[in-house]
Amino acid sequence: MKKIVFFFVLVTFSVMTSFAQKNDKVKNEEIKTIKANFSRINSIKNWSKIKEVETDDSTEGGLINYYYFLDDKLEKIVVRKFGESGQYLAEYYLLNNKLSFVFEQDTTYNFPLYWKEFDDKKSKIEESRYYFEDRKLIYFIGKSKNYKTESENTLVEFDELIKMKNNSK
Repeated sequence: MKKIVFFFVLVTFSVMTSFAQKNDKVKNEEIKTIKANFSRINSIKNWSKIKEVETDDSTEGGLINYYYFLDDKLEKIVVRKFGESGQYLAEYYLLNNKLSFVFEQDTTYNFPLYWKEFDDKKSKIEESRYYFEDRKLIYFIGKSKNYKTESENTLVEFDELIKMKNNSK
């Protein structure tokens, strides 16, 4: 008699939420355009200007970098905020002078920085990707169930970053 052995494998995975507002064919073309722009911007090696602004709206401070290319055209904004229990990164990409894509990475440390138990390798990282056309969210990738509200907040934050850019030296 043959013995039959069953193995049960427990698979753990993160549930990613995705959202699309338009029909798939149109959305896919817009997303391809946004991704091509993302690749183009990230391939730039020699920026015509990078403007750095310090910010104190987090416990350990932060930096905002504005990246300009040909004719001092703003292409990208990178925000880094540091805290004792984590850090936040947001990258804003412009297409035709409008916000097209935002990548966010929120890192939560296992313990505050100053504790001896702190181990960066045990940090929890959550990422979100927002795709915009004409200030409307057309696609989202991430874990959040509140992505519509968060996308509206992202647009407000972007507007504030543009105001800061215009008001700083």
